[in-house]
Amino acid sequence: MTTAPASPAAAGVIVAGPVYCDLLFAGLSGLPALGEECFAERFLVSAGGSAITAIALRRLGRPVRLVARVGADAHGRLIREALAREGLDTRWLAEHCDVATPLTVVLSTPADRAFVTYLDERAVATALDDLLVEVLDEPPARHLHVAGFPLAQRHPDVVERAHAAGLTVSFDPGWDESALATPAVRRVALGADILLPNRLEACRLLGLADTTSAHSALEALANQRPDGITVVKDGAVGAHGAAGGQRAFAPPPRVRVVDPTGAGDVFDAGFLDAYLEGHALETCLKHGARCGALATTAFGGATAAPYRTDLEECA
Repeated sequence: MTTAPASPAAAGVIVAGPVYCDLLFAGLSGLPALGEECFAERFLVSAGGSAITAIALRRLGRPVRLVARVGADAHGRLIREALAREGLDTRWLAEHCDVATPLTVVLSTPADRAFVTYLDERAVATALDDLLVEVLDEPPARHLHVAGFPLAQRHPDVVERAHAAGLTVSFDPGWDESALATPAVRRVALGADILLPNRLEACRLLGLADTTSAHSALEALANQRPDGITVVKDGAVGAHGAAGGQRAFAPPPRVRVVDPTGAGDVFDAGFLDAYLEGHALETCLKHGARCGALATTAFGGATAAPYRTDLEECA
């Protein structure tokens, strides 16, 4: 299927955050214990991290600019080639000779996945001043999506600065047990117009027990964000959302799950796409849930990120 052209009338999105080269070992029946070995059914190299949401938005017809750093290495070239095939604007995908492209080993079972990541601190330096001066003004965009906690840690004032440039902001913190408890990440989480954690991430942001339900985590977060839109993703169960006094829930459509890698990132793209069209909370949740579910039907984070025609068939 060819890439859908970006509509000139569609609101543009800037996606900022680390891009990873994902080394995916898929089709595992379980995870090995220390000293054990297991064999994967499939191996795939793909663009991960912020690139997943960027690709998914692009396939939905959104003009997208991706702001990140990669190394001048084989993994960085693979990412550039993958993004170019999707028609993404990569003028702000900086390449640095002294930085290794971030890598993630993904161990995937049909039910869930585990990650081992190497992230060079310098790969997070997205030069936010240059981002605001250059990227936001050429041409105007309407929305900034902060993908992952590293950018929030480095630039805790990112929401305020994006708001000053006239953009709305969404934030998917991703997982890091210690980072989610830091004041910088919590500042971005509380200030963003749209917050998109999964259940465990929401619990960690609030200091709640990991057994806390998605609904309870949503209520606790929404109480601290009365003026924002708050979403808590709960995997195959669905997604809960709050906007002011409004509450909504959307279960995902039933699909044959092959690999759950990147489903949450693709959910973000679907939710944001509907939000930028001015749809109500429930519609945004449903759009995100359809996109996230379809993303699980193939190996790799963005491999099965849907085009609009796919969503029409799934509706």
